[in-house]
Amino acid sequence: MRTTEDQRNYSPDGLDEASIDLLIADVEDELAELPFVPTSALLDGTARTQRYRRIESRVLGGTVRVLRVQATTSTPFGTEAA
Repeated sequence: MRTTEDQRNYSPDGLDEASIDLLIADVEDELAELPFVPTSALLDGTARTQRYRRIESRVLGGTVRVLRVQATTSTPFGTEAA
């Protein structure tokens, strides 16, 4: 039977917090060494256009529109179906 300490340190894939931190540090180091090369979308402005479109879509999606509704009633002539 596992103790509370065993359960806290248990990891099904064998990776503990220290090894995960080392992996993250390795990836950060590799990414820091890579040169920044802008994509064609950044160069021609399409990325910015798409970003603004997404922002606008989120804002409009969160906006509640209130439309005035008027019930149109007709004067009964006595010939309408009930």
